Amino acid sequence: MAGLEDYLVGGQFEKLGDEKYYEVGRKYYQKSCEKGHPLGQFAMALMYLQGSMGQSVDELLGVEMMSRAAKAGCGPALYNKGKWLLDGIFQQPKDAKKANKLFHRAIKDPVMAEFPQQLARSLVSLARLRMDGEGCSKSYTAALKHFRAAEEVEPSEFTKKAIKQMELLETLGGCELQREADTRNRRLKVLARAVQYQSLGDWVALYRHCGFELSVQPGLEEAGVSLDQGGMVEWMERAGAVQTLPEEYPGMQDPLPSLECSACLVTEDTLGEKMKKCTDCQAPYCGPACQRKDWVKHKPVCEAVQGSMGDDLTHHEMELLKQDENLAEKLNMMGFSMEDFDKANSSLKECGHDESSIPCSTECHQEKGAGSMNKHGYTLVGQSVLTERQRQTARDLGHELPQEMVKAAAGPPRDEERNLAAEVAYGSASGQNNSKPLRKQLAMLEENPDFTYCLFTPGNEAADRGIQLTNVMGEIFFKLMWNRLVAVPWGAAAGSKPLWLVYDMLQASLGSTKYRTMLRNQLMAEFGADPLECKNASMGDFEMDEVSEQLNAL
Repeated sequence: MAGLEDYLVGGQFEKLGDEKYYEVGRKYYQKSCEKGHPLGQFAMALMYLQGSMGQSVDELLGVEMMSRAAKAGCGPALYNKGKWLLDGIFQQPKDAKKANKLFHRAIKDPVMAEFPQQLARSLVSLARLRMDGEGCSKSYTAALKHFRAAEEVEPSEFTKKAIKQMELLETLGGCELQREADTRNRRLKVLARAVQYQSLGDWVALYRHCGFELSVQPGLEEAGVSLDQGGMVEWMERAGAVQTLPEEYPGMQDPLPSLECSACLVTEDTLGEKMKKCTDCQAPYCGPACQRKDWVKHKPVCEAVQGSMGDDLTHHEMELLKQDENLAEKLNMMGFSMEDFDKANSSLKECGHDESSIPCSTECHQEKGAGSMNKHGYTLVGQSVLTERQRQTARDLGHELPQEMVKAAAGPPRDEERNLAAEVAYGSASGQNNSKPLRKQLAMLEENPDFTYCLFTPGNEAADRGIQLTNVMGEIFFKLMWNRLVAVPWGAAAGSKPLWLVYDMLQASLGSTKYRTMLRNQLMAEFGADPLECKNASMGDFEMDEVSEQLNAL
C-alpha cells in the first residue's frame, strides 16, 4: 500500500530520539499521510494531539487524522478512538457499546502485533467492559479470557492479579452461575419433554443427572409420589429446596442439545444459523420478530434472571447476613470491615416485586415461593459448590471464605413427617380426591365423551392418546371401577383391586411398554397408589356380587 515505506522511514528517524532529526521524520510521516496510509495518519494524529517531534498541538486536526485512520481499520487508531468514547474526551460522547466494537476491531488488525502496548490495553479495556457489563453482556468468563490474552502480550503484575480476581469472581458471580444453569437446563428440558408423570424420586434423579443438586431431599414416602414437572417444582417450593450446581455431575459429557428459540422453539440446527440473544438475560431468539412477540411473557423472566445474575445485594440478602452473630468476624476474615458493610447497606437496591411476580434472588424465592417458576418457565439456582483450588485463589487475594457463607441458602425448617409431595398431588388433606391430574382427566373426558380415558403424553409427542373400550360390557365394567376410584380420597385406592382392573383394561389397548409405563405413572398421580401393587388385592367393600348386580341392572 502506498505510503508504508514513508511511514517506516519516519519511524526510524523518530526512534533516534534526536531533536535534529524530528523535522525530517515529520516530513516522511506527512508524505505517508498524504498518500492515504492509515499508519501515517495515525502517526500524524499522535503528533498533533501530543505535540511530539516538535509539532505544535492541533486537537481538531489530530482528531480528524485519528478518525481517518480508525475508519481505514488501523488497530492502534481504533484503540485510541475506543478509549475516547469510553472517557468522553476529544469531542466524543460517551458510548461504551461503540467503544466495545472498536476494541474488538482493533485486536483483529494484524498490525497490532507491532504495537504490543496498544494491543494489551485493548484487551484490558474489553475485559473491564465485560466485567461491568457496559456496552455488552456481563461475563466474568469473557473478561478472564481477555485478561489472559493481555498477560500473554504484555505481562504485568496488574494483569496477573486481575486474572486471579476474575477466576474467583467467575466462581462466585451470579452471572456465570446463571449461564451455567442455562446450559445444564438445555439437557434437562429435552429429557423432561419425554416425561409426563413420574415419581418424585425419579425427578430428583433426572435433575441430578443434568447437574442440579437439591439442598433438600424427599423422604421415602415422598419419593414414591407420581408428579408432573410442575408438581416437582411446587414440591421444591414447599420443601424449601434450592437447586445448586455441583462441579461434576453424571450427564456432563452428554451431547449438548441444539440451542432453541425461547418463543417458537425452533433450533439452531433447524434454522441453520446462530440464535440472537436478549441483551439483558441472554435468552435465545431466532430473530427480532419472535423476540418482540414474546416480550410480554419474557419481561418478568428477564427481570428475574437479571436479578439472579446481578452482583448487587438485595434487602433479602442483607437481612440474611444480619442474622449472623459472627458477621463482623467473618467479614474481617474476608478482608472487609463493618464500615464497608454499612456502606453497602445504605445503597441497597429494593426488591419491587409483588407477591404474584418473579422473585429477584434465591432469598426472595424462599420468601415468596417458586410458583412463578412454573408460570413463567425459568430457573433460579443457589450457589455452585466451591473447590479447594477456588478457595486457595481467594486466599491468594487476601480473602478467606468461611464455609457457612458459601453454602447454598437452605429453606425454612421442614416437618420431616409431612408428605409434602402428596399434598402437592392431591391439593387437600382429606375428603374428595381433588388432585390436579384427576381434575385434568375429568375435564378432558367431559370435553370428549367418546373417550373412556385419556393418556396425556409428554411434550415431545404429537398429541395425547384417547382410549376407547369397544366392548360394551367391558366399558360398563370399567365405568363401575372408575366411579369407585373417583369417589375415594387421594391415596385411599392403595391396595384395592379396582385400580389394578382399571389399569389392566386400559393397558391392553396401548401395546408398547413405554405407554404402559406412562399409564401407570399417570394413574399413580391421579389416585396416589401404584396399580401394579394392587394386582393381587381384594375388592374390599366393593365385592364381585355387587358388581354382578349392577351389571345385571344395566
